[in-house]
Amino acid sequence: MATRTKRASDSLPKGFHQPEIDFLILADRAEGINGKLYLMGGGWQELYVSDFDHPAPVSLAVGVLVPWNATNEDHTLKVYLEHEDGTRLPPDVSLQLNAGRPPGAVPGQSFRAIVAINGNWKLLGPGMYRAIAVVGDSTPRCSAFRALPMPGQMPTVGES
Repeated sequence: MATRTKRASDSLPKGFHQPEIDFLILADRAEGINGKLYLMGGGWQELYVSDFDHPAPVSLAVGVLVPWNATNEDHTLKVYLEHEDGTRLPPDVSLQLNAGRPPGAVPGQSFRAIVAINGNWKLLGPGMYRAIAVVGDSTPRCSAFRALPMPGQMPTVGES
């Protein structure tokens, strides 16, 4: 009878066998290049909007941890924004990611996939919003922010 060789990933907690969102950061601009994340104006929690009748630029930086046993497989990452009342703001972003094992990787090692999303979302008006990222069946990661009219301006939602 053949015995199975114990792998480093065998001793990992049960939840560590599937990809999970490591971080979700709001930014003015985000880029992911060669596994590195470049942010401008990152980590904010208040967004000043000059005109709520037009889409507002929002960038999102997402880090996805892919455990050893989930590498070389396609995983679906979904990212979206929603208003405090639960209304989802189009567009939803859905993409496939696949993290491989580079030469020299240590068995049991996890790998971080970096995703940068630069988009424009039409906000419903001043109030609380949250960006949500989820990969597969993992626990969603949220980053909340408050949208405010530019200082000295009144909100212009729906005015013509």
